[in-house]
Amino acid sequence: MTEIKQGEALLFTGDYDLFGTNCNGLEGMFYKEVYGDKCLVFVPTVDEWAEPSWSIIERKREGYVPKRYKELCKRISELRITFGTG
Repeated sequence: MTEIKQGEALLFTGDYDLFGTNCNGLEGMFYKEVYGDKCLVFVPTVDEWAEPSWSIIERKREGYVPKRYKELCKRISELRITFGTG
């Protein structure tokens, strides 16, 4: 498996409950790897973020980033603490 690119389309192949929606069969957008064997995925159908394990997702088209996801990734910024409390 080649290194996954930010914005690649993924497909849920197992059950994953995301705020009452089963994501099995839904498409998601890979954003980054997180702790353990999980990754951060945006699920457009639900308009929410998920942290599924690699065992229940697969890449739709290895190495390809759809234009809509490339544009979305450009607009995402992670939370930064800019004011120390003390």
